[in-house]
Amino acid sequence: MTPPLPLIFLLMIHNPPKSVSVSISPSGEILSGDSVTLICSSDSNPPALNFSWFKENESSAVGSGQSFSALQSGRFYCQAHNQHGSQRSDAVTVTVHHGAGMNVIVIAATSGGLFFIIIIIIIIIIIM
Repeated sequence: MTPPLPLIFLLMIHNPPKSVSVSISPSGEILSGDSVTLICSSDSNPPALNFSWFKENESSAVGSGQSFSALQSGRFYCQAHNQHGSQRSDAVTVTVHHGAGMNVIVIAATSGGLFFIIIIIIIIIIIM
């Protein structure tokens, strides 16, 4: 008689996403026109395959997918979903700084206005 084969039990634990977090790439100062990518990650079994992106104080999603390109300042968070549930991350702050390009436009507009005023004054002096 042959000995019985040992029984092997495989216990699979399924759970909704947990430890949902957002990373920012690149980190550091973000200037107007630069691209910043937010990446959502989570622990779950089965893995989260659906991700939604929200901007705080807005009711509808602003994006979907594991990564999201933020083009404006604000506080953003992601929500990870699998068939067992969903969980959201803490919000991260994205601040877009307006660089020297905006300052050049303001200076050019001011200089142009000043030049126009000087021309008008010269014409008035000549006429008088």
